[in-house]
Amino acid sequence: MRPTELLDVWLAADPDPWTRRAIEDGRDHAAWVHEHFSNVLRFGTAGLRGATGPGPNRMNRVMARLVARAVGAELISAGLASRGAVVGFDARPDSHDMAVDAARLLAGMGIPTAIIGGAAPTPLLARQLLARSAGAALMVTASHNPRGDNGLKAYWADGTQIRPPLDRRIEARMDLSSLPSDGDLAARHEVESLDARSVIAEYVGATIRPPTFDSSSGPADPPPDMPQVVYTALCGVGSQTLGHAFAVASLPPPLYVEHQRHPDGSFPGLPYPNPEEPGTLDDALALADEQGADLVLANDPDADRLAVAVRNRRGAWCRLSGDELGTLLCDWMIGLASDERRTRPLISASSVVSGRMAEALCTARGVEHHRTLTGFKWIMEPRLAHPDARWVFGYEEALGYSVTDAVLDKDGISAAVEFVRLAGALAARGIGPLERLDELAAEVGLHVTAAASVRASPEAISSAMSELRSHPPRTIAGRAVTNVVDWLDPSKPHPADLVEVELALATANGGGHDPEAQVRICIRPSGTEPKAKIYLEAVIPTPGDIRTDRRHLGKLLDAVAAEMSASLFAVG
Repeated sequence: MRPTELLDVWLAADPDPWTRRAIEDGRDHAAWVHEHFSNVLRFGTAGLRGATGPGPNRMNRVMARLVARAVGAELISAGLASRGAVVGFDARPDSHDMAVDAARLLAGMGIPTAIIGGAAPTPLLARQLLARSAGAALMVTASHNPRGDNGLKAYWADGTQIRPPLDRRIEARMDLSSLPSDGDLAARHEVESLDARSVIAEYVGATIRPPTFDSSSGPADPPPDMPQVVYTALCGVGSQTLGHAFAVASLPPPLYVEHQRHPDGSFPGLPYPNPEEPGTLDDALALADEQGADLVLANDPDADRLAVAVRNRRGAWCRLSGDELGTLLCDWMIGLASDERRTRPLISASSVVSGRMAEALCTARGVEHHRTLTGFKWIMEPRLAHPDARWVFGYEEALGYSVTDAVLDKDGISAAVEFVRLAGALAARGIGPLERLDELAAEVGLHVTAAASVRASPEAISSAMSELRSHPPRTIAGRAVTNVVDWLDPSKPHPADLVEVELALATANGGGHDPEAQVRICIRPSGTEPKAKIYLEAVIPTPGDIRTDRRHLGKLLDAVAAEMSASLFAVG
């Protein structure tokens, strides 16, 4: 079907006055029609995401219905329809309408469907899927994407986000020649509404470890060294659930950044609703300074990611990288699970683009560690493949963490609770998270990681990746390239658009202060935004002065990142 023909079909099916008006305004502009109607959004690393607007290359109510119909058809084909489906949504302006449409469409197909009765964190939806033994779940959210985006995450009966080949089968069922209409929707009362407070209570009861219990006096009081926490939800949906989780865990209530505490999908005052971006934690840090707090926590808008800032030895704020936070949580969770080592194996996982310090810790502590493709749909796969093992921890460097298998996805709420607990345990020893990272570096080697990204068109990124594959660099930052691994190799069980590059131990002339470190670089297109992403890691297995070596490695990775960005993605 030509884009102009599809436009008319779409206009007839579109229930949204805003997108219908946009189609009428744009239909006489060939470039606009091509941009909106010549391509279809596809499932990426974490679902379907794109700018809101009309057409199959944008997120809108027709796309939500189209995906729901495809998921429903796959449920019926797989014999899972009787298990039903559950739908959730975040606080972005159009998320509620998309979610209601998706739920009514599924119910109209004869699939028992429930919807969470209010904007809620993604981990609550993932938990409901397991709690209800449902066949599928849909979450309308764009997570940390820019304010103009929206998206949809799809989960299957195993509790995880859909993976190949299931995602491709669902895409194949998204028939643009016959779009869902209002007549395909069940009445609103035919969709079960789940009380949001009950959903929060069920989630917290399943995911939050209870405090130490003394039968004579009840739950133990928080230890005196427990840090004072400032928390920001970044105008997302995390505050209510996190507050309840802290109370159940007997943690002191956090200080909230009040103007970012309640859901507001326009994200006022935030440069991006992404805790990885510069400036997003400024108001939280200012409140922490004003109140003398020790720790700053932030969730992204759908509360499945966690960002942390701590004070360094001089009292200045330091934002932990995703890998540093992952290493600390991995160390903590291994300690909590150590008593079970004698009765069953312990397993963990991290993505291939994440740092390898957590893997080194697991090796040293006798925990079986799996490195997976990017995305929690892959990170949780080892948990499914080893049902008799004790799940310890999973993470990806983009601030995604799993500290419990009561949710088979990343979860920024339960991870926040465990981080506050570990910070309290470290404070009782008289040290902080940064000092603990130094201790771990002395134990398993110094690992320093960094990341860079370049915003560019998909065409420019594809061209850069092709150039990298056909003409890989011989040297980077003065070091010889010693190995290049192309993850699109068809011999791999799940090929991925990723190139991994390793560098020689030292510069060719051996001069300067460049340490003899193992350097690894991963380059891939983002699965959620129009970005090329570069991940870097330098490792000294036996460091000397850790602080000095850490500074040297940081400078080395800065040089590597600058050269890679300039040489590969200048076209962007």
